Amino acid sequence: MAGNSALMGEESITKLLIRFSFPATVSMLVTATYNIVDTIFVGRLGIEAIAALSIAFPFQMLLGALGIGTGVGAASLISRSLGANQKDVATKAVGQVITLSVIYGIIIAGVGWLYLDQILVLFGATPEIIGFAGDYMSVITSGSVMFFLIMSLNNVVRGEGNPRFSMNVMIATAVINVILDPIFIFVLGLGVRGAAVATVLAKVIGVILIFHYFITGRGEIKIDAACLKLSLSNIRKIYVIGFPAILMQASINLSLIIANNILGVYGHMPIATLGLIFRLIMFALMPVIGISQGLLPIIGYNFGAGKMLRIREALLKGLLLSVGVVTFFGIIYFSWPTLFLSIFTDDRELLTLGTGAMRIMVFMFPLIGAQIVFTTYFQAAGRGLPSLLLSLLREVLLFIPLLFILSSLFGLDGVWYSRPLSDLFAFLITYILIYRELKRLKIFPGESKLFAEKN
Repeated sequence: MAGNSALMGEESITKLLIRFSFPATVSMLVTATYNIVDTIFVGRLGIEAIAALSIAFPFQMLLGALGIGTGVGAASLISRSLGANQKDVATKAVGQVITLSVIYGIIIAGVGWLYLDQILVLFGATPEIIGFAGDYMSVITSGSVMFFLIMSLNNVVRGEGNPRFSMNVMIATAVINVILDPIFIFVLGLGVRGAAVATVLAKVIGVILIFHYFITGRGEIKIDAACLKLSLSNIRKIYVIGFPAILMQASINLSLIIANNILGVYGHMPIATLGLIFRLIMFALMPVIGISQGLLPIIGYNFGAGKMLRIREALLKGLLLSVGVVTFFGIIYFSWPTLFLSIFTDDRELLTLGTGAMRIMVFMFPLIGAQIVFTTYFQAAGRGLPSLLLSLLREVLLFIPLLFILSSLFGLDGVWYSRPLSDLFAFLITYILIYRELKRLKIFPGESKLFAEKN
């Protein structure tokens, strides 16, 4: 591992970016793809079913936020422990993830069994869709331990140094989910509930693959029963890093929950519309998130090594790639919104509403790529306060207030306009911070003086 990490200070930035970003990007695209395919199948059941998924999606992703944050924190601890030749600490960290995932799963299953309807109403469910949403989420909450395990352990596998295996697991679960969807939804006649059953079963198979990986010792770490005992010290170490990741993931879903509640005043059609557009937007952003994950260790290593020119090169190349990707998606979404929405439904009312809404919501798309990359720099450089601020900026500090203000002034259109305005303001604030940071380091493009590279 030491040899591989040393390459981050010497090998071509382009090669490093491809090596680190590709597996993460593929995994995220696969996840986004099966979410879209899931919605395509459910869409055949009607607009109410689509709206139900739109309510269930942020609930489901909140579970994912906790799982991903736990996994990110554990992955950081594991990679540092293995680098310091402390394999026992790394093994214990994997055990903490497994035990915590089981505990979280039991708690969520109990909460879902006791308070599911109340939670769905809180998340914006209207009387027309609460039955569909309940059918779906009752299965998801019952199988939530599988969500926690696969999301957290996949990050652990990456932190242990095997991003390719993590990618393969995500691909396998996505393919299985797509195969099972039509069987449970249509052949067995379970409807929306069948989509949830297919999702949980796919996660079960993914978890089995990961457990087999660890138990058989195919990687650096081999787990045993002794490592499953909880340790407060290790849990604290995991969440020192993992909590900001949880917060960032949860903020996206918090804004979606609030938007659904505001849209519920206008009926279930706008809720369904936002749900479809959100899935398409997330599909477009997944490659950028993958690129940023690839940038993070490259920038972090070179920051520690004082190699400022390599940081500037990594930032510029990551920026060009990210902005290029989101600009491409922004152009095709803006040009043919009806085409993409019609993948899910042929309802004319939804297509008419969604066509206008999508064109508004993707208008500032290119700026999102830049904002994500600049935020990644602060994370990689260990700048905690600006990193936390920028992680919450777009979704919580800007989008949510704009939702309330613009919806009260302009009604339904105000909800759609809140998105590009929050993108614009988030970019401007982020750009000011990154400009000041790079000027301070004397590596802003055009600077005449640069820090000397360390050998």
